[in-house]
Amino acid sequence: MSDWLAGPRGELAADRILDGVRSLFRARGLTGVSGIGMAEVAAAAGCSRATLYRYFPNRQALFVAFADREAQRVVARVWRDRGAVADPAAALLDTLVAVLAAVRGTPFLAVWFEPVNAGVVAQLADSSDAVDVLARTFVASYRPDLDEDAARRLGRWLVRSVVSLLTMPAEPDEERELLRAFVIPFLVGARVPA
Repeated sequence: MSDWLAGPRGELAADRILDGVRSLFRARGLTGVSGIGMAEVAAAAGCSRATLYRYFPNRQALFVAFADREAQRVVARVWRDRGAVADPAAALLDTLVAVLAAVRGTPFLAVWFEPVNAGVVAQLADSSDAVDVLARTFVASYRPDLDEDAARRLGRWLVRSVVSLLTMPAEPDEERELLRAFVIPFLVGARVPA
């Protein structure tokens, strides 16, 4: 463990800890999220518990940081892979479907949305600043007419809609239709949830 803190300490240490969390989720499968303790995370990351607590004061902070990092990675990957945008509504629908597929296709993310982990996900959906910023920025890119507060509210509603579809999946065609009928109008139209 002597080289554990070598290099740029802050980001390197936090990323190494979050990589340890990811490996635990991968190894544990369906029970991975709620059953992981801080001692296991420290062991998986190859650090002491004191070091772990220096960067993440509790499990909630650790899980929020993990969700933040992975949400940013999924959105960046989907955004990078999307094609040319001719019809904004169709492109937005395709992007949301791609986000759902990316999360479901990544085992250490898909485990979060299993019924056994629903309580953890519900807490994270409301406490992740990075996810909030991602959603607000995403909404603002489609709705430049909105002020920051309205974009934030619509972003939070979008996160809840996506989390709902991830935790209670439907057939792909039905999900696409639900997004088209109930989400897309808010993101490209004039409606904003109060």
